[in-house]
Amino acid sequence: MSVDGLSTYKPLYLKYRPQALDQLVGQASATRTLTNAIENNRLSHAYLFTGPRGTGKTSSARILAKSLNCEKGPTATPCHTCTQCIEIKEGVSPAVFELDAASNNSVDDARTLIERAPLVAVGGRFKLYIIDECHMLTKEAFNALLKTLEEPPSNVVFVLATTEEHKVPQTIVSRCQKLMFRLVSQVELAAYLRQIAEKENISIEDEALELIARRSGGGLRDALGLLDQASLLSSPEKPVSVNDLLSLMGAMHEDALVSMSQHIMDRDGQKVLSELNALLIEGREPAVLCQEMALHFLNLTKASYVVESGSVEPAKLGEVVIGSPKYLAAIAELAPKFDRIELAQMIEQLDRLEMTIRRSTQPALHLEMGLLALCHRHEFLMVRELASRVAKLESALQGFEGGVPMLAAAPVHSAPAPVKPAVPVAEPVKAEPAKEVEKPSVSAAAEPAPMQATGNDAIMELEVFWEQLMEYLSTHSMPTHSVLSVHAAPLQLSDSELVVGISAGLQKTVEAKIPHIKNACEALRGKPMSVRVKPMAKDAPRPAAPKTSPREAVTAPSPARQEMSSDDDESGAAGSTSAALRPKMPVSKNEAQPSPAPPAPSAPRNAVPESDEDDKYGTLYQEAYKLFDGPGSRRIG
Repeated sequence: MSVDGLSTYKPLYLKYRPQALDQLVGQASATRTLTNAIENNRLSHAYLFTGPRGTGKTSSARILAKSLNCEKGPTATPCHTCTQCIEIKEGVSPAVFELDAASNNSVDDARTLIERAPLVAVGGRFKLYIIDECHMLTKEAFNALLKTLEEPPSNVVFVLATTEEHKVPQTIVSRCQKLMFRLVSQVELAAYLRQIAEKENISIEDEALELIARRSGGGLRDALGLLDQASLLSSPEKPVSVNDLLSLMGAMHEDALVSMSQHIMDRDGQKVLSELNALLIEGREPAVLCQEMALHFLNLTKASYVVESGSVEPAKLGEVVIGSPKYLAAIAELAPKFDRIELAQMIEQLDRLEMTIRRSTQPALHLEMGLLALCHRHEFLMVRELASRVAKLESALQGFEGGVPMLAAAPVHSAPAPVKPAVPVAEPVKAEPAKEVEKPSVSAAAEPAPMQATGNDAIMELEVFWEQLMEYLSTHSMPTHSVLSVHAAPLQLSDSELVVGISAGLQKTVEAKIPHIKNACEALRGKPMSVRVKPMAKDAPRPAAPKTSPREAVTAPSPARQEMSSDDDESGAAGSTSAALRPKMPVSKNEAQPSPAPPAPSAPRNAVPESDEDDKYGTLYQEAYKLFDGPGSRRIG
C-alpha cells in the first residue's frame, strides 16, 4: 500500500497476525477442536469464542472463514492465494460479515442481520457472521437473535467473540459451541518475540524480551505492541536493555522494588522518601508506582508460602511469581522477614491508595504519605503485642487443682508500693498494766496449736501484723486475701518467719499464694522473710476472719467464742469452733466473765452462720471467693 508515493508502516501485531490455525500461539485446544471439526465435517452452526484480549479470537474467526471458503477447501490449511482467501484477509469478502457489537447493538441491527441471513453467499460456500464483543448487545437484540441462532439457514455460521462471557445470556451460550482462548505462557511468548525480533532485525537483549513477556500479561497483541515500541530504541551498536524498557513503560526496576520494601520493613522513612523522590524526578507516574509496589508485596506473600514449604528453587518460585531469577532469589530471602498479616494489610492499603491517587489533584503527596504510613504501621504492632499478652495470660491459667485455678505468682517488684501500717510494727500495742490477762487456751482438735507465741506482747504483735498483712493483700493481691481470710489463720511470727495455719485439703492452693504472702511480709517488715504453711485437722470448721478494714467486710468473733476455756476444749468434740484457730485476746480478770458456752459441733465450710451478721459477711466471703479465686475466675492483682 502507498499514499502519495510513501509506503505506510504496518504495526507488528497486524503484520504478524495469524493466517492459519497452526500459526495461533498458545491456543492448542482451540486449534485442535477447529481442525478436527473441519476435517471430519462436523462443523457447528454457532461458535462462542471467549478469553482475554489479544489471544486470537477474531483472528481465529477469520481463519475459520478462509478454511471453509477456500477453493481447495473446506480445509484446515487454506492456500492464501485464491480469490476467497485474499478477499477475506483484506476484509472485503461478501461472504463474511464482521459486526462490532459495541456500535451495532440495537434490536434494529439484529433484525437487519436476520433479514440478510437467508441470502445466498456471493462466490462462497459458507456465509459467516462474526459478531465481535457480543456482550455489548442489548437484551432485546439477544432475544431477536435467539431463533435464528438456534436454527440458522444452511451454510450460515455464527461466530460470537467476547472478553466477558458472564454478560452473555445463558440462552445464547446454550445454543453455541464454546471455545476458551487462554493467556499465552511467558516461555512461549518470549520465544515467539525472539522470532519476530530476528525477522525484523531488532537488536534487543533476552532479559528485555522476558520483561516484555511479563508486562504483556499473556496477551500476544500487547506483547507485539511493546516490541514494536521498543524497536524504536534499537540500534546495532546498543541493543535495547531492561532499563530502556522500564523508562519507556514508566515502571519500577526490580532492584528498586526490593530495596524499597527493605526500607519499609526497617521503617526507614528517610530512605523511602529518597528513593521515591528519585523515581518521581525521572517522571514516573505515582499511580503506576503504587500499583508496582502492591504487585511486589503480593509477590512477597506468594514467596513466603513457597519458602515455608522448603522449596526455594527459582523454577519452583517462578510458577507463582513472574520475575527474573535475580528478583526471585531476592524476594525468597526477603519474604520470611515479613508477617503475612502485615503483607496482606499493606497490599489492601496500597490498593486503596492507588484509587485515591488516580482521583487526586496531588498524587505525589498521597503516595509519599501512604508509603510513610507503611513505615509506621502501629496498628500491626499493636495487634501482635495484644496477641502476645493474651498468650501469656492463657499460659498462666493452664493449671487447675481441685477445681481452683493455680494462678502463677505475681512478679516481685523491685520497689513495692509503700503501705502505711495501722500500728507501727516496731511499737506493738501493749495491754493496760493495771489489768491481768489470762493466757490463751489451746484447742486440742487443732494440730498444731493455733498459736505458739508466749506472752501478751507476742500475741498482740501477731494479731496486729496479721491485720496489716490482710490489709496489704486486699490492695495488692485480692485472690490471696480472699483465700487467707476464709481458710487460714496466723500461728507463729518471728523476726524472719511467719507460720500460717490452713484448712485441710487446701494446702496446694495456699502454697501457690506463698510468693504473694512473702512479698507482703517483706514489704511490711522491710527485711527478708519466709512463709511456712501448716495444715489443720481435716474436720476443722472454717476459721473466723480477722478484724480488718471495713472494705474487707469482716467482723470480729463474739466474746463467747474467744473465751472458751481449755476444759471445754479438752472435753469437746474433735472439731472446734471457728474461733479455735484464732489467737485469744487478753481479757482482764476484773471484767465480768460470761458462763462458758458448750463447744459447737463440727460443721462444714458452707454451714449457715449462727447470727444474722455472720450470715451477711459469710455470704459476702463466699461470693468474693467465687468471683476472684473460684473455678473459671479471672486473675486480679
